[in-house]
Parts: sequence; structure tokens; C-alpha cells
Amino acid sequence: MANRLVSLRDRDRAHLWHPATHFADLDRLPPIAIERALGCWLYDESGGRLLDAIASWWTCVHGHGHPAIVAAIRAQSEHLDHVMFAGFTHAPAVELAESLLELAPPGLGKVFFADCGSAAVEVALKLSYQRHQQIGEPRRRRFATLRNSYHGETLGALALCGSGPYRDSFAPLLFDALELPAPAFPAHRPEDSDGDLGADTPEADAAVALLEQHAAELSAVVIEPLVQCAGRMTMTGTGFYRRLAGAAHGLGIDVIADEIAVGFGRTGRLFASSWAGVTPDFLCLSKGLAGVLPLAAVLIRAGFEDAFTGAPSRSFLHSHTFTANPITCAAALAGLRLFRDGDLLARLPERVAAMATRREAVTAACPAIVQQRQIGMISAFQVDPSRTPADGRLGLRLRAAALERGVLLRPLHDTIYWLPPLVIDDAELDVLADVTIAAVHAALA
Repeated sequence: MANRLVSLRDRDRAHLWHPATHFADLDRLPPIAIERALGCWLYDESGGRLLDAIASWWTCVHGHGHPAIVAAIRAQSEHLDHVMFAGFTHAPAVELAESLLELAPPGLGKVFFADCGSAAVEVALKLSYQRHQQIGEPRRRRFATLRNSYHGETLGALALCGSGPYRDSFAPLLFDALELPAPAFPAHRPEDSDGDLGADTPEADAAVALLEQHAAELSAVVIEPLVQCAGRMTMTGTGFYRRLAGAAHGLGIDVIADEIAVGFGRTGRLFASSWAGVTPDFLCLSKGLAGVLPLAAVLIRAGFEDAFTGAPSRSFLHSHTFTANPITCAAALAGLRLFRDGDLLARLPERVAAMATRREAVTAACPAIVQQRQIGMISAFQVDPSRTPADGRLGLRLRAAALERGVLLRPLHDTIYWLPPLVIDDAELDVLADVTIAAVHAALA
């Protein structure tokens, strides 16, 4: 009874530690208690609603509460909720692996399931390293990463982070990664995806030279194809990805493609790697994979497993308690069926164009926006950094101003981005554009 007399917000403040949140910010911007969600909208306990313009950290590509996904979760939970995946199997996992391999770039042959994006990256790192050790290449113990990159916050994934604010506090705990330069195209447009942008740049030349210089010690290069999402939505070019992956493969260096954020239609195609015609050795997926439940998958090059046969000591001794949980696999299967059997992918060019129209309108209405770019259903706007307030919290001010007007935005400092569910309609895009304009003016007033 006592708990009912205290608000949910106060109970939260007393007991919970939120991710990526300064404690002082809880006074300026307390957590909002959400009761339900449907489509592109979140509904709070007071009856208000918020347009989820970032798909709750880039996850629900089909929107919240999609009937097909809800039905799949319900049916699977009533049939088989969980079984350990060591020594057992089940239809949702097998069918999901088959579907992923059918839809992914050609040449991938096995699927290893995990439970989050960071874990998927860790799996790929360990598999790459162990294979090189077991085929007689013991010097290949190092990994290359891109400047400004982000791959998660477990220690292995964090070691690959090319962004100081995430990594620097934990630097003594991390292995030494080789950092490669990457180009940035602040005026990227959707049509730039289908070409060779970034291949012929000084950054590409320098990155390939570093791979060549360190080839004998490198196990793999880890790349976010086309977009460095946590790196302020920096767009690096299809040609850069194609050239770097080709160079790595030519040097015997594995390619780990981190499509955790950019997979499942975000760039206008189901997988970002398909724009470049690249089949990586490892394709890491999560977020949009199951959308509303924690699930990750690493798709692995066909034949890679040959190096793990023989003595038991050559096995890959890595596991997750909830590997291939049947309920999460059923949700992911339902989402893949929506892509495969529906018209969502066919409608994406029209949705991309609709977003582009609103992106241009926002830029025209906000002189403080000095750069704007888009790839697929990801748009980003950079606010003039000279307008940053004295406390340095421009992103927090922009987020607060948008929330006051009914839209969830979570800017990356001076970079506002849109990454909504793919099903967002024209009226919702109009709301998003109008509120973005109002939030910029309010935050900078």
C-alpha cells in the first residue's frame, strides 16, 4: 500500500540507475513513466503521448506493438518459453538462422546467437582470434577499428571504440586496437549510397596503407558499414567500406561488419553491406533483429568452422544463458516475415523521399543548422557548435525542448538525428519536422 502513495518517478529515483544518464540530469529531466506503446507512439501514465523518433534506441523497425510480432510472442510463450541451447535445439532458432542466411549477403553459412549487440561483437572478435591461432597464424592477435567508431560497452567492444568519451575512463583495461582514419560526408544524400563515395579519399588511402603495414599482426578489422551511428551519425561512404573490406580480405584480415544499428532497412536496404556488394566474414546483428526483445546474431562466413574441428580443445567455448531463446527468436521471425512477405522494403524509397522533404524543410527553417545529411531512413542535423551553451549541454536542452512538444529525440551533443520506425507515416513525419524546428529555436533562445 505504501508504494501506491509514492509516485513511480520517486520510486525509480530511489532504486534505479539509468544508462547513459548523469544523476544531476534527473533533476533537470526526470524519467517519463511510459505505460504502453503502439506504432510510432509512446503513451505515458498521465495520458500524454510521445512520437518515438529514435525507435527507442534504434530497435523497433516495425513500430511498437505490431500485431504479428505480438501474436508470435504470445504463441511461443505458451508453447516453449526457454531451453538451454547447449545440447538442445528448437524450431524458432533453426528457422530464424535459415531465414537470416537466405536474406543476407551470399557466402555466409553459420549463425551464432547472443543476447545484445556488444555480445555479438565479442563473439566475432573471439572467433576471429581463435581461428587464426588454430590455423598457425599466432602473430594475428590485434584488431583494427575506425576513428569515431562505437561497437558497444563490454570491454572487448569498448576497446574498439574510436570515441574518447566512451573509452577513455577504462583505457587501462582495454586491448590496444589499431585506429584507422575514415572519411565523413556531412552533406550525404540517399542517392549517394549506390555508388563509390569515399573510395578515392585521403582517409581511404591512409586506412589501406595502415592495414598493409600491420597485416601480419591483424586478426580482423571492425567496421560500421556506411554510418557511424553513435559517432554523431557520421556517414563514411559506400565506396570506403567496399575498398577497406576488399583490402582486408586481400591481406588475410577478417572483416567484422557491425550492422547492429544499420541493419534491417535503416539504410534503405535490408543490410547495409549489400550497398557495397560486400560479404563480411562476420555480420553482427541486433536491435532491429527482434525489435522489442533482446537478441543478437553473428552470421559467419561459410567454411569458417573448419578450423574448429578436431580435438575438443579446438572448440569455441563461449556461451550465453539465453542463447537463441525461443520467444525472442519467434519475435525476430515475425519481423523477418514482415520484410519478406510484406511491401515494407518496396515502400522504403517513397518513405526515404518523404523524410528528405521534411529534412530540407527543417534546414530551411533553422539557420542554426549548419549541416544536414541522410542515408535511407536516417537523417542528421548538426547545430552550429558555436551556439553551445556555457554548461556544454546543448544535447540535453534540445532533448528537453522536443519532449515538451511531444517528440522523443536524443541528440548526440550538437547533432540531432531522426531514426524512427520504418513505418512512420507522412503525418507523423510532419509532427517530427515541426517539433524539431521548434525545439532548435527554443533550445537556442
